[in-house]
Amino acid sequence: MKNELIEKLITYVAEEDLISNIREVNQLKVEFDDWLLKAEGQQQVETLKAKDVGKQIEQIDFSIFKERFYSLYGNYKENRKKQIEIKNQLEDENLRQKKVLITELKNLVENEENIGSAFKSFNSIQDTWKKIGDLPRSKRDEVQKEYSRLREMFFYNINMYREIKEHDYKRNFQLKKEIIFKLQSIRNSENQIKEIERGLRLLQDEWEDIGPVSNDEWEGLKSSYWEAVRSIYDKINKHYDEYRQIQLENLNKKRALIQQLKSKIIQEEGERTLKQWNQLTSEVKKIQDDWKKIGYASKKDNDKIWKEFRGVCNGFFDDRKAFFKSKDDVDKVARDQKKELIEKAKSFNNVSDFSSATKGLIQLQKQWKTVKNAGRYERSLWEEFRKECDAFFNRKEEAYKDLKQSYVENLEAKKEALYKLKKQTVDSQTDLSSIKDSMASFISIGPVSRDQSGYIMKEFITLLKDKLSLMKLDKTQIELIIYKFKIDSYALMENRTDYFSKEKKMLKKKLSSLQNEMFQSENNMGYFSISKGAEKLFDQVNKKNDQIKEEITLIRRQLKLIPNE
Repeated sequence: MKNELIEKLITYVAEEDLISNIREVNQLKVEFDDWLLKAEGQQQVETLKAKDVGKQIEQIDFSIFKERFYSLYGNYKENRKKQIEIKNQLEDENLRQKKVLITELKNLVENEENIGSAFKSFNSIQDTWKKIGDLPRSKRDEVQKEYSRLREMFFYNINMYREIKEHDYKRNFQLKKEIIFKLQSIRNSENQIKEIERGLRLLQDEWEDIGPVSNDEWEGLKSSYWEAVRSIYDKINKHYDEYRQIQLENLNKKRALIQQLKSKIIQEEGERTLKQWNQLTSEVKKIQDDWKKIGYASKKDNDKIWKEFRGVCNGFFDDRKAFFKSKDDVDKVARDQKKELIEKAKSFNNVSDFSSATKGLIQLQKQWKTVKNAGRYERSLWEEFRKECDAFFNRKEEAYKDLKQSYVENLEAKKEALYKLKKQTVDSQTDLSSIKDSMASFISIGPVSRDQSGYIMKEFITLLKDKLSLMKLDKTQIELIIYKFKIDSYALMENRTDYFSKEKKMLKKKLSSLQNEMFQSENNMGYFSISKGAEKLFDQVNKKNDQIKEEITLIRRQLKLIPNE
């Protein structure tokens, strides 16, 4: 027997990165504890109900779920601890490697006199530096600043390459301006705070990896950079201050609910009638529902307040259980009679003669009204009886639907539309509206059976492409017309929302990939030296980027064609 929360935990445990998902796993643990408590309580109530009617229900051993969940949770904590240890070891090793590179760079700056050899050694050090992963946070700034300092000294010492240095200054200036723009975009974004923190860290690392700029531009650039960084930190701090305030408000709301719950229970202490018990139970459950709608308090307060709330609820339901256990089963005769009517109603769901079965079921409904009320079991018995009646009439209604015939008629109509398009004469002078009329005619025809839908759609699109090609339209226009046809066709289907959602996700993923590819290509062009043969390489890259831009434009236009549902 599966449990959704355990399945979620299995997914979290299976993730490669166990360090960053600790908040989600702890949240899942709280949800599991809540579910376990509710499920055990519900089983107790159902057991009592079954016992009152002389039945037994199968008991679920929730300890299996608990052992399974906490076994996985223990494995998760152990594996996460190991990951942290490995991460720390890797960061220490990265620190050692970068210190070695700093020593090599320092020797290069102080001792190397051969310019060609110096550049070769420097490029080797820089390439190795970029490949090394994260450092311990406490050492990262210190090491990066020392590396940046030595890197600046290296470039200042290479006077013979002054022109290259000036080119690098301009490129670094532009790159740092782009970093500032990205920081400002993060500051103004509505992203999750964890995503903002991650983005800030990555951009700060990128900033440090970019080389120097000219002294004339550095002060203004540095001022803009730190203004953007500080504003993002202000946003982060404000978020956590507001979050702590929300947690405090949630704690006060939960305290108020506990007080409300205690007051209701104390207010009706003493001998309660069945009606009073049912009314009070509804009120207690309403308070429990209100509790679930309140967010979390701080961890230290949340566990304590939950235990107090659960204790009050458990005390009430224990008293309720004792009351119903002592209550005589005075409504047994009526219950038995109505159960017999329910069984008879079930039997009608196996017959194929709808006419006689309808009369019999209506007779049962009349008999039901003549049997006396079954007390606190009346509602559940009535819902079960009505469920059987509804099932019969729904089955009857379904049997009389003529869907198959409509599917056949629609398929013939679509074949006719396909035939008309095939016979339609098209050349470069043909008005596009005539083709669009054929498309609209095909779309307006109702659905066909699922096994016929795919092939008839495919044939029509293939023929449509051939006709549009004869009209000498450009490739992009043809693609957009075909895509608009597909979108309009799916707009008439019941599952259109799911289709549009998947289509948008696929196009956005492709768009992001193309944008990253173009950005990387343009970024790499900045590293090309001005030498013989470089011009040809630049032309090839630019042609490729032009093709990517055309694809990006097409995808964006396709996204606009998808309705927002």
